[in-house]
Amino acid sequence: MRAFGPGPSTTLGAHDLPPLFEASDRWAVSRQNETFRAVRTQLAVLLLATATAVVAEQQDSRPVAACAAVLYGLTVVVGLYTSRRRARAHWQAHRAAAEVLKSLAWQYMAHGGPFHSRVESPDAVFAERLEERLRELRKVGWQDRRSDTGAIGAGQITPAMRAVRAKSFAARRDIYLRDRLLEQLVWYRNRGDQAHRAAVRWSLLTAALTLLALVAAVLTAFGMLGGWDLTGLFSAAAAAGVAWQEVRRHGPLTYAHALVEQDLETLRVAMGTTVSEEGWADAVAEAERLVSPQHTDWLVRFGG
Repeated sequence: MRAFGPGPSTTLGAHDLPPLFEASDRWAVSRQNETFRAVRTQLAVLLLATATAVVAEQQDSRPVAACAAVLYGLTVVVGLYTSRRRARAHWQAHRAAAEVLKSLAWQYMAHGGPFHSRVESPDAVFAERLEERLRELRKVGWQDRRSDTGAIGAGQITPAMRAVRAKSFAARRDIYLRDRLLEQLVWYRNRGDQAHRAAVRWSLLTAALTLLALVAAVLTAFGMLGGWDLTGLFSAAAAAGVAWQEVRRHGPLTYAHALVEQDLETLRVAMGTTVSEEGWADAVAEAERLVSPQHTDWLVRFGG
């Protein structure tokens, strides 16, 4: 059977999703950037402190040694500040909330999962599922900024969501395949390529620094560096590179994104050819499971 082609362009944007999605998404991006900045700053200051200590030892300079001590102390301060801010926990909680809102919205619109065509009160089911998930996320750092009681539960269902849900099966199928699955396929493909390039760059850099540390160690053994502890400096730099890769998870994400992209493409073809209206709700639920952060995190464990 041939795949169904997309119908007239509908292109749903973030403004058509629940209002709370945009708020949670912005907060997640902000806390993610804060997390990466904090780690990058801590590693940079630690590396600078190590370099300063090497210079202080070579020149036997107390002022330079004092500067190194201050930098090491600053590294500790940055670490403590980062721990108190809990930016990483807030980032992950708000990202999870944003993805829950987006996934439930798409299932509601497409008649997927618990929002199948036979359900008597889809709005009530949406409100129940949403508030249940958000209650769990509050415990781990998600902050609810809804001041209007009308924005709770079914208040997150937008007119665009209701309009899509009211369409025929063929129209909903085309919209879901194009605006959700195809968009996610492109996203995973692009992110996978970005992660792969970053993994290669950082792997080459850490390998080069490790090689320099080896050369420095050999030269030191033959007394050719005049007392300069370059081995320790290059080793610290290589360790910082490895630590940054662990934070960004470039390699594992490359592996996870490639698998999700492959599974999504297979499911997209099936949903456009062989999946009937009777099996549509289960197919949508499976697609949403594939693009969930929990599924990606599970795959990341095996790509590390």
